[in-house]
Amino acid sequence: MYEHEYQQMYDVESFYWWFIARRKLIREVVSTHSKDPAHTTILDVGCGTGLNHEMLSEFGEVFGTDASEEALRFSRQRNIQNLVLSDAEALQFADETFEIVTALDVLEHVNDDLKAISEIWRVMKPDGVFVISVPAYGFLWSEHDEALHHRRRYAAHELRNKLINAGFEVERSTYFISSLFFPILFMRIVQNLRKKSLRPSTSHVILPKWLNSFLVGILDFERWFLRFANLPFGVSIICTARKPTAERVAALRDVAMQAKS
Repeated sequence: MYEHEYQQMYDVESFYWWFIARRKLIREVVSTHSKDPAHTTILDVGCGTGLNHEMLSEFGEVFGTDASEEALRFSRQRNIQNLVLSDAEALQFADETFEIVTALDVLEHVNDDLKAISEIWRVMKPDGVFVISVPAYGFLWSEHDEALHHRRRYAAHELRNKLINAGFEVERSTYFISSLFFPILFMRIVQNLRKKSLRPSTSHVILPKWLNSFLVGILDFERWFLRFANLPFGVSIICTARKPTAERVAALRDVAMQAKS
Protein backbone atom coordinates (compact mmCIF):
# COMPACT_ATOMS: atom_id res chain seq x y z
CA MET A 1 0.00 0.00 0.00
CA TYR A 2 1.03 3.65 -0.23
CA GLU A 3 3.78 4.52 2.22
CA HIS A 4 1.74 7.29 3.87
CA GLU A 5 -0.87 4.65 4.78
CA TYR A 6 1.71 2.94 7.02
CA GLN A 7 2.10 6.20 8.91
CA GLN A 8 -1.65 6.40 9.37
CA MET A 9 -1.83 2.76 10.50
CA TYR A 10 0.96 3.35 13.00
CA ASP A 11 -0.84 6.41 14.35
CA VAL A 12 -4.33 4.91 14.77
CA GLU A 13 -4.10 1.14 15.27
CA SER A 14 -3.76 1.44 19.05
CA PHE A 15 -7.16 3.12 19.44
CA TYR A 16 -9.19 2.86 16.22
CA TRP A 17 -12.27 0.65 16.70
CA TRP A 18 -11.60 -1.70 13.75
CA PHE A 19 -8.03 -2.49 14.82
CA ILE A 20 -9.04 -2.94 18.47
CA ALA A 21 -11.91 -5.31 17.61
CA ARG A 22 -9.79 -7.45 15.28
CA ARG A 23 -6.93 -7.59 17.78
CA LYS A 24 -9.25 -8.73 20.58
CA LEU A 25 -10.77 -11.45 18.41
CA ILE A 26 -7.42 -12.73 17.13
CA ARG A 27 -6.06 -12.74 20.67
CA GLU A 28 -8.97 -14.91 21.77
CA VAL A 29 -8.52 -17.29 18.83
CA VAL A 30 -4.75 -17.65 19.27
CA SER A 31 -5.06 -18.15 23.03
CA THR A 32 -7.04 -21.35 22.46
CA HIS A 33 -4.21 -22.82 20.36
CA SER A 34 -1.13 -21.79 22.35
CA LYS A 35 -0.68 -24.47 25.00
CA ASP A 36 2.93 -23.73 26.01
CA PRO A 37 4.10 -20.18 25.17
CA ALA A 38 7.66 -20.99 26.29
CA HIS A 39 7.94 -23.54 23.48
CA THR A 40 5.66 -22.03 20.83
CA THR A 41 6.97 -20.28 17.73
CA ILE A 42 4.64 -17.90 15.90
CA LEU A 43 4.99 -16.28 12.49
CA ASP A 44 3.05 -13.11 11.75
CA VAL A 45 2.99 -12.85 7.96
CA GLY A 46 2.52 -9.26 6.82
CA CYS A 47 3.17 -7.86 10.28
CA GLY A 48 2.65 -4.26 9.15
CA THR A 49 3.55 -1.66 11.77
CA GLY A 50 3.85 -4.21 14.54
CA LEU A 51 1.09 -3.82 17.12
CA ASN A 52 -0.27 -7.34 16.50
CA HIS A 53 3.28 -8.61 17.04
CA GLU A 54 3.15 -7.25 20.58
CA MET A 55 -0.18 -8.99 21.26
CA LEU A 56 1.00 -12.31 19.81
CA SER A 57 4.12 -12.28 21.98
CA GLU A 58 1.91 -13.30 24.92
CA PHE A 59 1.61 -16.73 23.34
CA GLY A 60 5.11 -17.56 22.14
CA GLU A 61 8.22 -16.31 20.37
CA VAL A 62 7.03 -14.21 17.45
CA PHE A 63 8.72 -13.63 14.12
CA GLY A 64 7.34 -10.97 11.79
CA THR A 65 7.65 -10.65 8.04
CA ASP A 66 6.55 -7.96 5.67
CA ALA A 67 7.25 -7.17 2.02
CA SER A 68 7.56 -3.47 2.88
CA GLU A 69 10.73 -2.04 4.43
CA GLU A 70 8.61 0.97 5.45
CA ALA A 71 6.29 -1.28 7.48
CA LEU A 72 9.26 -2.92 9.19
CA ARG A 73 10.72 0.49 10.00
CA PHE A 74 7.58 1.34 11.96
CA SER A 75 7.70 -2.06 13.68
CA ARG A 76 11.28 -1.37 14.77
CA GLN A 77 10.09 1.88 16.34
CA ARG A 78 8.14 -0.35 18.76
CA ASN A 79 11.45 -2.09 19.65
CA ILE A 80 10.26 -5.30 17.98
CA GLN A 81 12.86 -7.92 17.15
CA ASN A 82 12.80 -10.99 14.85
CA LEU A 83 11.72 -9.02 11.77
CA VAL A 84 12.40 -10.28 8.26
CA LEU A 85 11.86 -8.53 4.92
CA SER A 86 10.03 -11.17 2.89
CA ASP A 87 7.20 -11.63 0.40
CA ALA A 88 4.41 -13.92 1.58
CA GLU A 89 4.89 -15.95 -1.60
CA ALA A 90 8.54 -16.70 -0.72
CA LEU A 91 8.97 -16.86 3.05
CA GLN A 92 12.56 -16.81 4.30
CA PHE A 93 12.20 -19.68 6.77
CA ALA A 94 12.92 -23.39 6.80
CA ASP A 95 10.25 -26.05 6.41
CA GLU A 96 8.12 -26.92 9.45
CA THR A 97 9.34 -24.09 11.70
CA PHE A 98 6.20 -22.64 13.31
CA GLU A 99 3.35 -23.96 15.48
CA ILE A 100 1.13 -20.95 14.74
CA VAL A 101 1.04 -18.70 11.68
CA THR A 102 -1.13 -15.59 11.35
CA ALA A 103 -1.95 -13.68 8.18
CA LEU A 104 -4.15 -10.80 9.31
CA ASP A 105 -5.59 -8.96 6.33
CA VAL A 106 -2.63 -10.00 4.20
CA LEU A 107 -3.79 -12.47 1.54
CA GLU A 108 -5.81 -9.79 -0.24
CA HIS A 109 -2.56 -7.87 -0.86
CA VAL A 110 -0.45 -10.56 -2.51
CA ASN A 111 -0.38 -11.21 -6.24
CA ASP A 112 -0.69 -14.98 -5.85
CA ASP A 113 -2.65 -15.91 -2.73
CA LEU A 114 -2.50 -19.63 -3.57
CA LYS A 115 1.30 -19.50 -3.58
CA ALA A 116 1.29 -17.59 -0.30
CA ILE A 117 -0.98 -20.20 1.30
CA SER A 118 1.32 -22.93 -0.01
CA GLU A 119 4.35 -21.18 1.50
CA ILE A 120 2.59 -20.86 4.85
CA TRP A 121 1.81 -24.59 4.69
CA ARG A 122 5.52 -25.27 4.07
CA VAL A 123 6.82 -23.35 7.08
CA MET A 124 4.21 -24.74 9.48
CA LYS A 125 4.82 -27.74 11.68
CA PRO A 126 2.40 -30.67 11.34
CA ASP A 127 -0.64 -30.04 13.56
CA GLY A 128 0.15 -26.32 13.40
CA VAL A 129 -2.64 -23.74 13.24
CA PHE A 130 -3.12 -21.04 10.62
CA VAL A 131 -5.18 -17.99 11.65
CA ILE A 132 -6.43 -15.81 8.81
CA SER A 133 -8.47 -12.65 8.44
CA VAL A 134 -9.47 -11.17 5.08
CA PRO A 135 -11.93 -8.56 3.83
CA ALA A 136 -15.27 -9.93 2.66
CA TYR A 137 -17.32 -9.59 -0.52
CA GLY A 138 -16.24 -8.15 -3.82
CA PHE A 139 -19.24 -5.82 -3.92
CA LEU A 140 -17.78 -3.94 -0.94
CA TRP A 141 -14.83 -2.93 -3.13
CA SER A 142 -14.11 0.80 -2.86
CA GLU A 143 -11.42 3.44 -2.90
CA HIS A 144 -10.41 2.07 0.50
CA ASP A 145 -9.28 -1.17 -1.15
CA GLU A 146 -7.41 0.69 -3.86
CA ALA A 147 -5.55 2.82 -1.31
CA LEU A 148 -4.45 -0.34 0.52
CA HIS A 149 -3.44 -2.02 -2.76
CA HIS A 150 -5.87 -4.90 -2.33
CA ARG A 151 -5.98 -7.44 -5.14
CA ARG A 152 -9.25 -9.05 -4.09
CA ARG A 153 -11.92 -9.48 -1.43
CA TYR A 154 -13.23 -12.91 -0.44
CA ALA A 155 -16.36 -14.93 0.14
CA ALA A 156 -16.09 -17.46 2.96
CA HIS A 157 -16.51 -20.48 0.67
CA GLU A 158 -13.76 -19.18 -1.64
CA LEU A 159 -11.24 -18.86 1.19
CA ARG A 160 -12.21 -22.27 2.54
CA ASN A 161 -11.74 -23.92 -0.85
CA LYS A 162 -8.29 -22.38 -1.31
CA LEU A 163 -7.18 -23.61 2.10
CA ILE A 164 -8.53 -27.12 1.54
CA ASN A 165 -6.87 -27.34 -1.87
CA ALA A 166 -3.56 -26.42 -0.21
CA GLY A 167 -3.97 -29.34 2.20
CA PHE A 168 -5.31 -27.58 5.28
CA GLU A 169 -8.21 -28.80 7.35
CA VAL A 170 -10.48 -25.81 7.99
CA GLU A 171 -11.57 -25.85 11.62
CA ARG A 172 -13.71 -22.74 11.56
CA SER A 173 -14.70 -19.98 9.19
CA THR A 174 -17.01 -17.12 10.10
CA TYR A 175 -17.84 -13.60 9.09
CA PHE A 176 -17.17 -10.74 11.51
CA ILE A 177 -18.34 -7.12 11.82
CA SER A 178 -21.88 -8.12 10.88
CA SER A 179 -23.72 -5.51 12.93
CA LEU A 180 -21.99 -2.69 11.03
CA PHE A 181 -22.31 -4.32 7.62
CA PHE A 182 -25.06 -2.12 6.19
CA PRO A 183 -23.67 1.21 7.44
CA ILE A 184 -20.28 0.28 5.97
CA LEU A 185 -21.91 -0.84 2.70
CA PHE A 186 -23.70 2.51 2.46
CA MET A 187 -20.48 4.39 3.23
CA ARG A 188 -18.58 2.47 0.53
CA ILE A 189 -21.30 3.21 -2.05
CA VAL A 190 -21.18 6.91 -1.22
CA GLN A 191 -17.38 6.86 -1.32
CA ASN A 192 -17.42 5.34 -4.81
CA LEU A 193 -19.99 7.83 -6.07
CA ARG A 194 -18.08 10.83 -4.74
CA LYS A 195 -14.62 9.69 -5.79
CA LYS A 196 -12.80 12.53 -7.52
CA SER A 197 -9.13 12.26 -6.62
CA LEU A 198 -6.61 10.36 -8.71
CA ARG A 199 -4.91 9.10 -5.55
CA PRO A 200 -7.26 6.87 -3.51
CA SER A 201 -7.45 7.13 0.28
CA THR A 202 -8.65 4.84 3.04
CA SER A 203 -11.96 5.22 4.83
CA HIS A 204 -10.46 5.38 8.33
CA VAL A 205 -12.54 8.23 9.74
CA ILE A 206 -11.39 9.31 13.18
CA LEU A 207 -14.53 9.27 15.31
CA PRO A 208 -15.38 11.00 18.58
CA LYS A 209 -14.04 8.98 21.49
CA TRP A 210 -17.52 7.99 22.71
CA LEU A 211 -18.55 6.70 19.26
CA ASN A 212 -15.30 4.85 18.77
CA SER A 213 -15.83 3.15 22.18
CA PHE A 214 -19.45 2.38 21.27
CA LEU A 215 -18.36 0.55 18.10
CA VAL A 216 -15.77 -1.40 20.07
CA GLY A 217 -18.55 -2.40 22.46
CA ILE A 218 -20.79 -3.60 19.62
CA LEU A 219 -17.97 -5.76 18.27
CA ASP A 220 -17.21 -7.04 21.77
CA PHE A 221 -20.75 -8.44 21.71
CA GLU A 222 -20.11 -10.05 18.32
CA ARG A 223 -16.91 -11.58 19.69
CA TRP A 224 -18.90 -13.02 22.62
CA PHE A 225 -21.54 -14.37 20.21
CA LEU A 226 -18.85 -16.08 18.13
CA ARG A 227 -18.03 -18.30 21.10
CA PHE A 228 -21.31 -20.08 20.40
CA ALA A 229 -22.09 -19.69 16.69
CA ASN A 230 -20.85 -18.31 13.39
CA LEU A 231 -22.09 -15.11 11.81
CA PRO A 232 -23.68 -15.49 8.34
CA PHE A 233 -22.30 -12.29 6.79
CA GLY A 234 -20.01 -9.42 7.65
CA VAL A 235 -17.28 -7.07 6.49
CA SER A 236 -14.45 -9.45 7.42
CA ILE A 237 -13.83 -13.20 7.48
CA ILE A 238 -11.96 -14.93 10.29
CA CYS A 239 -10.75 -18.47 9.62
CA THR A 240 -8.65 -21.06 11.44
CA ALA A 241 -7.12 -24.04 9.63
CA ARG A 242 -4.82 -26.84 10.73
CA LYS A 243 -1.99 -28.55 8.90
CA PRO A 244 -2.69 -32.27 9.40
CA THR A 245 -0.03 -34.66 10.62
CA ALA A 246 1.25 -37.41 8.31
CA GLU A 247 -0.87 -39.90 10.29
CA ARG A 248 -3.95 -37.74 9.81
CA VAL A 249 -3.30 -37.45 6.06
CA ALA A 250 -2.95 -41.23 5.81
CA ALA A 251 -6.19 -41.75 7.74
CA LEU A 252 -8.07 -39.32 5.52
CA ARG A 253 -6.68 -41.06 2.44
CA ASP A 254 -7.89 -44.42 3.75
CA VAL A 255 -11.36 -43.02 4.38
CA ALA A 256 -11.49 -41.59 0.87
CA MET A 257 -10.43 -44.88 -0.66
CA GLN A 258 -13.03 -46.80 1.35
CA ALA A 259 -15.71 -44.36 0.25
CA LYS A 260 -14.83 -45.00 -3.41
CA SER A 261 -14.83 -48.80 -3.05
